[in-house]
Amino acid sequence: LLEKKWTSVVRLQRKVLELEAKVGELEAERKMLGALPNGGAAGVAVGGQLRSAESFLLKASAHQRMTGHRSPVTAVAFHPRFNLVASASEDATVKLWDFETGDFERTLKGHTNAVQDVTFSEDGQLMATCSADLSIKLWDFSAAGKYACVKT
Repeated sequence: LLEKKWTSVVRLQRKVLELEAKVGELEAERKMLGALPNGGAAGVAVGGQLRSAESFLLKASAHQRMTGHRSPVTAVAFHPRFNLVASASEDATVKLWDFETGDFERTLKGHTNAVQDVTFSEDGQLMATCSADLSIKLWDFSAAGKYACVKT
């Protein structure tokens, strides 16, 4: 048992040394980028190869794919308290989705032209939408509200 633990310690120590060396390389690259006149936008030499600055950006995969609007989506807002996402669209609707599962919950109708933006109040009790029909609507998101439009 002691021999297995010692082997694990040695392996972890080797990994730490490798990571420290990589951190040193990255810090040297960062200093080199700071010295370039354009901030390194043209590319960076890594391991003898020239890589573009964009190649360092993380590429996240989609968490959920939510389909249902008949026209392009113009805005998305996350509810501050619940796993709820609101998407505004050029089809004059706002759709509500469960963020975790991607399930469609309901469609809010009331605008007569493309909904251009959507946002939630800080406490999550109200949602505001604005549209190309020159109207702003407030929707009640309180427990008893049932997502009704309360003011136009």
